[in-house]
Amino acid sequence: MPRLIFPKAAKNRGPGFWMRGGNLLAARRKFLRPDHSTEWRDSFPSPVGRTSRTVAFSELQAPNRPNTGSFRFLILGDTGEGDHSQYGFLPLIRALKADFMMIAGDVAYPAGRTSDNPELDDYLCGFFQPYRNLNCSIWAVPGNHEYYSERNGLEFFQIFCTESFTSQWHQHGLRFVCQPGTYWELSDPEEQTGLVVIGLDTGQCANLDGDKSWWQFWKSRPKRDDHQHAWLRERLDRADEHGQKVIVMFHIPGLVRCEHDKSTHMGELHHILASHPCVRLVVTGHEHNFQEYDAGQFGKYLAEVHGAKPFPGVSPRYLVAGGSGAYLTATDFKQDKFHCLPYPTPSQWADYASVGRRFIVQIGLDKTPIARAAALFEKNVLTDADAANYLSLIMVDVAGPVTTVTPVFMDDLETLYPGEMDVDVQAGVPPITGHFVSKCVQSHRSFEL
Repeated sequence: MPRLIFPKAAKNRGPGFWMRGGNLLAARRKFLRPDHSTEWRDSFPSPVGRTSRTVAFSELQAPNRPNTGSFRFLILGDTGEGDHSQYGFLPLIRALKADFMMIAGDVAYPAGRTSDNPELDDYLCGFFQPYRNLNCSIWAVPGNHEYYSERNGLEFFQIFCTESFTSQWHQHGLRFVCQPGTYWELSDPEEQTGLVVIGLDTGQCANLDGDKSWWQFWKSRPKRDDHQHAWLRERLDRADEHGQKVIVMFHIPGLVRCEHDKSTHMGELHHILASHPCVRLVVTGHEHNFQEYDAGQFGKYLAEVHGAKPFPGVSPRYLVAGGSGAYLTATDFKQDKFHCLPYPTPSQWADYASVGRRFIVQIGLDKTPIARAAALFEKNVLTDADAANYLSLIMVDVAGPVTTVTPVFMDDLETLYPGEMDVDVQAGVPPITGHFVSKCVQSHRSFEL
């Protein structure tokens, strides 16, 4: 077996990291802080030099690269732990040779902090250091953990949507392309591809509708995000008019573990998605595994849960893709209401997880305080899932008008290197050979938009 060499920074976020008092408290800030994400994001300043939230795909590609209408990008979710599980994905990420990357939230655990103390800087440890020298552009949408920060997500905005941290990007060998906000659109103004990617901001608790539960009498009513809803309608209307295909990406899913997450309030968003035939794929994160729902299952969800009838024959596929670096969560959930193809498979999860956690999931208590308490003491949480096992991402290949979406699964980094050798994980040296890369690329599950 190979000897995997990780940088010291990964060890600093290894065993026991989530159990340290300050980290545990920061990651649970949602229980202490009312969610006013709409007001928070509305207070962020306008990005300098951007008059529109729409940017061309070509801006994210390497300078002087011919604009042929063909490129590859990766979508990752829930990446930013900065431990072995995140670093262990790097050799495969490098081998896929993408032109740019997108992250569907939670890029900086536990709480989107910036700090003069390097060990407490979540963006340094969970983003800049792990992706050092990838030499590509990376865009993201904020996850709930970014909104747990002391300044309510402003740190994410400053890093991705202003030039305040340009030197950090360059210092770590990443191309910086300023985002036009926490929600944005990538498109092809030359119309060679007919593809649009829209990133949305679901805030701290996915409460875009501004609802609150009846028992939350002590909390002021959150504000609806009418601005983001109106912007999304306008962009999807335009995509319909131009016959474009749209990928919509956001962090917190409504459909997850084969059921509706009642803690989310995004009915308006799902009505908008259902009413536009241009939407072909929805990608979310938040849950630390991979779940694939076909168009029929997502259409059923839209109709039964939200009362939104999709266009016949064009209901989008729906993917939960949060298995790109954070500790894994269960996939042996019941598939009574809606059905999906999960990764890792239930049998793989059974081999990986502790007996106690599996029992809690089986009796339907996986989203209760009991499960949260048990998770804090589970082996894989205590070690931050400190191994490169069962990681996943989405690879998107664009070749003119044809866009192909392919899941990529990595069971175990060690199995991708034959024989005994030293492997510098962060540098990807030696590189993974094509044969072993192809074992991870799930070509039989590819689909065209």
